[in-house]
Amino acid sequence: MTIQDELYSIVVHYLDKVKRSGSDEIMAICPFHRKADGSPERSGSFSMSLTKGLFICHSCKAKGNLRQFLKSMGASTTALRHQYGPVIDAVQQLVLPRIDHTKSKAPTNNDPLPESFLGLFDYCPLDLIKEGFTEATLLDFDIGFDAKHMRITFPIRDLTGKLVGISGRTVTDHPRRYKIYDQEYTEWGMPPRKIHMGDVVWNADRVYPQVYFGQDVQLVVVEGFKACMWLQQAGITNTVALLGSYLKQGQQWILEHLGGVVYVMMDNDDAGEKGAAQIGASLSRSLKVRMVTFRPTAHQPTDLCPTEIHQAIEQAEDFYLWEIRKGQIHGIRKTAY
Repeated sequence: MTIQDELYSIVVHYLDKVKRSGSDEIMAICPFHRKADGSPERSGSFSMSLTKGLFICHSCKAKGNLRQFLKSMGASTTALRHQYGPVIDAVQQLVLPRIDHTKSKAPTNNDPLPESFLGLFDYCPLDLIKEGFTEATLLDFDIGFDAKHMRITFPIRDLTGKLVGISGRTVTDHPRRYKIYDQEYTEWGMPPRKIHMGDVVWNADRVYPQVYFGQDVQLVVVEGFKACMWLQQAGITNTVALLGSYLKQGQQWILEHLGGVVYVMMDNDDAGEKGAAQIGASLSRSLKVRMVTFRPTAHQPTDLCPTEIHQAIEQAEDFYLWEIRKGQIHGIRKTAY
């Protein structure tokens, strides 16, 4: 049985009115929303690739990969690992596109952690609730709390959606605010592991389906976990985080192959401005890049209300115009060669 046949047998089990759409995709009734009067759709708006397992609803905009779909349909952790594990692994290998390695290197592959590992951190971090995040947002991103080390936990996934690591943010006065777990895994009977964070674009696995099914999709790039979740909560669903101010080579590879129109929204500080310039210069060679600025009294996107976030993105300017304007402000003249 081919991957397409296996995926088709899965979707017909969970979805209604499944119809083939070309050689690679199916259309069906979306399981994630109903009409305004509470009745189900009559015509399908849900689309899934039968080779990559990526899905999107063209009506309610729900999107994700095969693992996320099955989890949403109620598949247990055991079923995800044993019943569906082989087909999930197979389609994950097909998500990454063919690339020109002479231009940039592909990200490093990391052996995945079991999804059940997140059960160790299945607590709601109240500090983020106090900061304005909803419990629904935290659940959506699988944010938890590590009571052993007193850290809020952020799952780290690769572009295919595999769980490859954990980052923890302390809630104490520990001088090291964020920590990428390495030796900590030994405390749970696992070998230590190291993640190349320059190969990680946080939330890229959730954004990829939208990019796969769309053209010139708006892709907002921010610095950190919280900014990414804050924009998502405000309705900017195609947001990813670099987990730093600067773009690394592996991250550039990911963003170039996500494609779309990149909106750079760094923090309002010197590192953020310098990082924005570097990101814009690196990505503008291959992608459309727009620069997002916001009121100077706001240090980072989490200081903005939803209306301000949408206005800032709507008013974003082309990278080259932004670069000229910044040069004029700082009295910088370009050198003619």
